[in-house]
Amino acid sequence: MMNNLSILFSCFMIALVNANPALEEIPLHCPSEGVYGYPHPKSCDEYFQCTNGTMSHEFCPNGLLFSQTGHVVGMCAYYWNVDCGDKTVPKPMNSPGCPYQFGFFAEDDRQPCNVFYSECAWGVPQRKQCEPYGLFYDERIKGCNWPDQVGCSSESLLQFKCPDDDHSNRFWPYPRYWYNQQAIITCVSGQPRLIQCGENSFVDANSLSCVEQPKADERLRPKIGGHGRHF
Repeated sequence: MMNNLSILFSCFMIALVNANPALEEIPLHCPSEGVYGYPHPKSCDEYFQCTNGTMSHEFCPNGLLFSQTGHVVGMCAYYWNVDCGDKTVPKPMNSPGCPYQFGFFAEDDRQPCNVFYSECAWGVPQRKQCEPYGLFYDERIKGCNWPDQVGCSSESLLQFKCPDDDHSNRFWPYPRYWYNQQAIITCVSGQPRLIQCGENSFVDANSLSCVEQPKADERLRPKIGGHGRHF
């Protein structure tokens, strides 16, 4: 039975390739070892997969498209990372909290300043928070970004205003963020940004930089969160 199916599939592929020159890169017979993917000529969410000599016609879940890299499920990557050209792209299949079945989406798309976002898989949203503290979700890059890069007020978030001088208009460090000894505020083009020190590193008051230090008493190092203040 399996041999008959293989013969029928091979005949189908031969006819398909002959009818469509765009499929010439798809082999009529799969390599006997390994897994390979080949794009569909017309549909961006379909592809042909060779698995140890057996070819199958595959479909990407909604929100994913065929790609040779960045695989999320099978040989499918997030739609924003794939250039489909003039191939057809499926319409969104939304569910509560998920415009597509797969992807990253702002928790509230009515306003730009979102600390929280949803990671959707199979239509189920999982709430995520931008980390480290001081970043907002950026729909353009499908990730977290500096507040001033997404039209949000970093001054309101950090409760700090950069001095109006030549230094802060370029790149200048300021005393450590009062709420956490592992963070420091840096002014970039007049906008404050919160820079996090690495694990087991703390802000040195003299150099205004992160340096490695012995682990301090946890009572002296409150966790990131809440609001800052003016220095």
